[in-house]
Amino acid sequence: MTAETVPSTSHPIAPVRREVRVRCDADTAFELFTAHLGAWWPLGTHSVFGAEGSVAFEDGTVVERRGADTAVWGTVLRWERPVGFAMTWHPGQGPERATEVAVEFTPDGEGTLVTLTHTGWERLAEPEAARADYDRGWPLVLGRLEQWVERAGAGAGAGAEPTGEWFALHHRPGPGLADGGSVFAHPLFREHVAFLHRLQERGWLVAAGPVDAANGAGMAVVHIPVGAGPELDELARTDDRSVTGGVLSVTVQPWDVRFTAAD
Repeated sequence: MTAETVPSTSHPIAPVRREVRVRCDADTAFELFTAHLGAWWPLGTHSVFGAEGSVAFEDGTVVERRGADTAVWGTVLRWERPVGFAMTWHPGQGPERATEVAVEFTPDGEGTLVTLTHTGWERLAEPEAARADYDRGWPLVLGRLEQWVERAGAGAGAGAEPTGEWFALHHRPGPGLADGGSVFAHPLFREHVAFLHRLQERGWLVAAGPVDAANGAGMAVVHIPVGAGPELDELARTDDRSVTGGVLSVTVQPWDVRFTAAD
């Protein structure tokens, strides 16, 4: 959702206000919305770089990344956990062309009402068209949040910790690595590290590292929302360019975790 913007009108235009109810307490809803933004945001349809990108809150800004490319979506103006936050909003544009988005988290029985308010249309070149675009887009975005909270298991009850599924990604030298070549010295290995960072931004990565440094074999442990296994499998095979380039091969293995440090 982007819009070309220049000051063009002085008459006020009604805010876009959208709501969704999620089945968790307000503090958990705030955490899932902000710290795990990249896990649920529909990047394929509502972003600058598309499905290949990742997005996260970083040092008071919302930043989308794709390799070395970056796009700042906005800057945090207010941060009151678990009550809400506000930020400027200009994905695909400069900060001089920003509207404002505020998100509030209100306890509602055993759940939380998430209310998003988008204002500042008067600063845009085509304010009515931009407002109509976002009025259609925000329900889709908030719907993804609601679905992800359910998949993450946060609906188990107010204050409950999200549950999920565990997987181990086993990486071994692939067919594209020259005989005797080093996985770690190959130029595509940095793409593997970038892939792990994208998993981290989603809130999925638990740990990663070599298990046999001599031949380049390694493992990544991930904890993902319930039902996200097929998505993880696809990402492991297609989003890691060291895998698509043949430098590494990957096996995605479910892990029946019975105990964790919190137990």
